[in-house]
Amino acid sequence: MSVNSYKHNHFRRYGLWVKGSESIELLPFESITHIHHYGGMSRVYKGEQLLRELRMPLSGLERIMPGNRFFRPHRNFIINKDYISRYDENNAMILFEGGRKIPLSRRRKKSFRVFMNESNNQKNLTDGRFI
Repeated sequence: MSVNSYKHNHFRRYGLWVKGSESIELLPFESITHIHHYGGMSRVYKGEQLLRELRMPLSGLERIMPGNRFFRPHRNFIINKDYISRYDENNAMILFEGGRKIPLSRRRKKSFRVFMNESNNQKNLTDGRFI
């Protein structure tokens, strides 16, 4: 196994490795609720707590994050499905535990439904039914 292959597999399996000022830190995937890109920075959150700011576009992070857990509902966000509490279809908003609301773009609505159905998340997240 090549070094690049090892790093890539290890990286995807456990979490997001980020470089700090004096060390490299692991942010486990399960602790990341969402990532918000604003003003050229990608901000990684656990609930309302900012874990880290990264100078990396969401498209790069999207390729790294496990596709069975993370979804990009809007051009400025990546979300962790494990923290979704409901989907407000009338307002096209994804609601998280704790009250955070993240918009769902019209063009990603269908892929969001497919993602939620394929992710074995059997919660009733909409005002109607997802499944």
